[in-house]
Amino acid sequence: MPAAAKKEHRIQLRASKREVSTISRAAAAAGVSVSAFILESASERAQRTLADQRNFELSAAQWEAFTSALDRPVKRLPRLEKLLQEPSILERR
Repeated sequence: MPAAAKKEHRIQLRASKREVSTISRAAAAAGVSVSAFILESASERAQRTLADQRNFELSAAQWEAFTSALDRPVKRLPRLEKLLQEPSILERR
């Protein structure tokens, strides 16, 4: 197990009585403090969220379909081209 990093920052949050109760029971079931439970849970979720934005895994067949789609010639879509040339609803006055 790697050495624990120095914990010098505080994170504050608000929670309902029900949320605190659920988290407290889960922390007790896991045999850790509420702080450790919340920090570990939030860190795991953060890593998954960031990984989903950087990496994705494909089977050999999925990879083949993906690269095939990238290699296909561009298909002109006149209606889409026209739409993209019009001002957006946010730009209209």
